[in-house]
Amino acid sequence: MRWAVVLSGVALYSALYAAVPLLPLLERLFAAPPGAAGPGMGLPLLLLVLLSPWVPRLGLPAGTLLGGGLLLVGLGGVLGALSPSLFLWTLGRLLQGVGASLVPSLTIALIPILFPQKAWEMAGVYMAGNVLGGGMGRVLAGLSAEALGVRGALLLLSLPALLLGLLLLRVPAGLPALGKPRYDLSAFPLYLVGFILLFLNLFLANLLPYRLLELGFRPGEVGLVYLAYLFGIPGSALSGLLARRLGAVATFRLAFGLILVALGGLLLPPPGLVLGFVLLMAALFTAQSLASGAAGRRGAGVSGAYVAAFYLGGTLAGLLYPFFLHGFPLAVAVGMALGLVALLLAPVR
Repeated sequence: MRWAVVLSGVALYSALYAAVPLLPLLERLFAAPPGAAGPGMGLPLLLLVLLSPWVPRLGLPAGTLLGGGLLLVGLGGVLGALSPSLFLWTLGRLLQGVGASLVPSLTIALIPILFPQKAWEMAGVYMAGNVLGGGMGRVLAGLSAEALGVRGALLLLSLPALLLGLLLLRVPAGLPALGKPRYDLSAFPLYLVGFILLFLNLFLANLLPYRLLELGFRPGEVGLVYLAYLFGIPGSALSGLLARRLGAVATFRLAFGLILVALGGLLLPPPGLVLGFVLLMAALFTAQSLASGAAGRRGAGVSGAYVAAFYLGGTLAGLLYPFFLHGFPLAVAVGMALGLVALLLAPVR
């Protein structure tokens, strides 16, 4: 059960982010204008923002909440894949948002309890699983869309969440109780950094397919570019070791220094653009591992508020990226400004 918690992000994020490289194709499928699928990316994250702080207060066994959340993510993906309209696909995405809100805040708070001697390292392993799920979801979505179509790709990538959700629901009492949550406003810098982390990730990742298609990439090639997410796996997995050797603050600032370099690389023509995206993902997930680990050690209340702030950043990214479809350099400039703020804060002590 401990490892099912750590690896829950693989199933969750493969289903949740499979739609990213398919956004232009979904709009074509439903005869919708460019950017019309944006609410399907932003609104599920808004539900994560609104619901995550309250999840620790539900009082149900952690296994029930985690399993039920993953089950809803899978069901929402299946219903979205079968939807006859963009509106109904968006409703399926909202169901996924409800399910997803039950998972991350509890998982972040459970890891220090389940692995008390290796909290930093296991936070990195958990984040590496998230990277694997989100990265492979994007890559497999692009590749399978060419073979199975958009609907088949979304259906295929919803199945792991369904199966893991059913497994966790079979043993709902197999995880420790988290106790009464406490909410701490002094953790505001940590919440702000969480906001910046997912904003940078999704804002640029949502814009990238449009940029690459303009440059002549095929859909399958666009999907392959998202292999860059897999470079977040070593960054996440090594974050705990680096934090113990260099200190958490120094490691965090090193990661955000590399993020600023990577953002500059996005302005170069291929292959420089692709290499910049690779470095961006590796460094973002290193910083994200440290931030989520810091939130988890402060209890379920702080972890819930951190997840809410984190996904607030993703929500705004999903809602704002359509305004930058023809202004990619300006989008990169916004990312650099936010990255500098996070580098100066480094609230991971």
